[in-house]
Amino acid sequence: MKKAYLSNLKLYDSPDARFPLDFHQVLGKKKAIFVEFLSLDARELLAWNLFGDLAMPQQIEQILSLVPADKTLRLREENVSLEHLTLPSNVSVLEVHDSEFDKFSSNPVEVEKPLFCVKEDELSVFIESSVRGCKPVLRESFSTFEDGQVLYTIEPLSEDKIEEFAKIHFHVLNSYRVPKNDLERRLLGRIPEKFRALFVEILDLQG
Repeated sequence: MKKAYLSNLKLYDSPDARFPLDFHQVLGKKKAIFVEFLSLDARELLAWNLFGDLAMPQQIEQILSLVPADKTLRLREENVSLEHLTLPSNVSVLEVHDSEFDKFSSNPVEVEKPLFCVKEDELSVFIESSVRGCKPVLRESFSTFEDGQVLYTIEPLSEDKIEEFAKIHFHVLNSYRVPKNDLERRLLGRIPEKFRALFVEILDLQG
């Protein structure tokens, strides 16, 4: 029988709320990946860590109700307990971890191109999801992003650069104000970028 695998998707996962990610945007991507998984040409579906640590019982039951009646889904979860939930008749617990799960990831926060695996007669084929990833990638300076990445920096940048960087989906954690006059502008020009926020803060404290 043909089997389809979904690995480490983690719907409702706390890391998805951390900078530079938007929790609801990530959740939307993950739900789309799960729906795509359900549509694969396989009667038997297997999922490892379908849910993340924030998944509530009602949310779990709602997601599992999406499994088509003509397919079966077996789950192995590390982040949530399924013990006291009312599972659909075609959903059950996978008792033993399948090594196939360790070969790929379906999680858009982990990889630029989420994957599925379809296995038949011991032959495994990896299928790329149509949903692009949103993998956070730290950069110390400006750079263009690759498809499936979310670029960010923890280095403070001038407020006048924030809008420019936002246009190319480069996320900035902290910013500092622009110089008030030519003297401040010249002084800032002599200071390394990573110290400019501190320098502006000192100027403001001095009035």
